[in-house]
Amino acid sequence: MEELEQPKQDENVSLGSNENYGKFKDAESLLKAYTNLEAEFTKKSQRLASLENENSIREAREGKLAEINKKVDDFVTKFEFAKPFSSALKENLANNENSNLEEEVMNIVANNYKSAEDYAKDSEFLNNYIFSNQEIKDKIVKDYLSKITQNSPIKVDVSSSNIPLSPPRVPTTIQEAGRMAKSIIKQK
Repeated sequence: MEELEQPKQDENVSLGSNENYGKFKDAESLLKAYTNLEAEFTKKSQRLASLENENSIREAREGKLAEINKKVDDFVTKFEFAKPFSSALKENLANNENSNLEEEVMNIVANNYKSAEDYAKDSEFLNNYIFSNQEIKDKIVKDYLSKITQNSPIKVDVSSSNIPLSPPRVPTTIQEAGRMAKSIIKQK
């Protein structure tokens, strides 16, 4: 072991009753100040150690959160269906160190799953995603008009000897009756 160097005494300071204690009046005051200084230094050292420990814990936690965020972001990029659940996934994984991503996805999806029937009854979903979609509106109108025209009466050629399947058209005005009469005469 290395021996500590003894402090060199100033040749001008003599030992005994004429000792110089600097700004302290006697050895007892110097000892008391030194003890207080040592206690304060110990407190500061302990506080520094505590702060360093807290900082390392915080850095580890931030590193873990960054790792979780990247893992979830990569998963959501790969599987779009999980995108609405990404913040819940991050929170669940951060709060439960023993859980894994796939289990959390399954739990969240299972808890939030809605069947098609559930969505069909959800007025908010219908208003936001169905009734406001112009393509869906156009398809509904097109299908409706198609069904209406399928149910229209069958047009029959008057010049043939077949019996019409639909009731005869009755004119509503004299001008319309005249036009119908002229068309029948011209066909014969």
